[in-house]
Amino acid sequence: MEIKVSNESYNPLLKRKEISLEIDHKGEGTPQRFDIRKRMASKLGAKIETVFVAGLHTSTGLQKTTCSLQIYDDPSLASSTVPKHVIIRNLPPEERAKTKEAKSAKAEKKAAKPAEETKPAEKKEAKPAEKAEPKPPAKAGAEASKPAK
Repeated sequence: MEIKVSNESYNPLLKRKEISLEIDHKGEGTPQRFDIRKRMASKLGAKIETVFVAGLHTSTGLQKTTCSLQIYDDPSLASSTVPKHVIIRNLPPEERAKTKEAKSAKAEKKAAKPAEETKPAEKKEAKPAEKAEPKPPAKAGAEASKPAK
């Protein structure tokens, strides 16, 4: 697996370095996010807690992947900025499996709780039904005035 940096910039507002990578992985599948994260953290001398793979894109039939990487200045800033699903995707496979199990157990507990009793809807005052106005009777001469075809 060969990694090339194609673009690098610093975002002062979010206090992070944004890097675009091209990963050449001939004879292998698309690399896992955690592997990229670990390798780039050691290569750039950053803590692994501050490095996040924001996106991966592999074109069909090619063995090249484009990757967007974000390296934050501070781990606490990263935890408040990076979306939760991205944090979960960047975890090692074992921790990610534990997180999924915990999430499914939480969903089962929530489904097992009985539904709270709902208050009966307030009854609205019954309004008398409006009577439809009858149509005036058709004039007898109206049909006769039409020309015959």
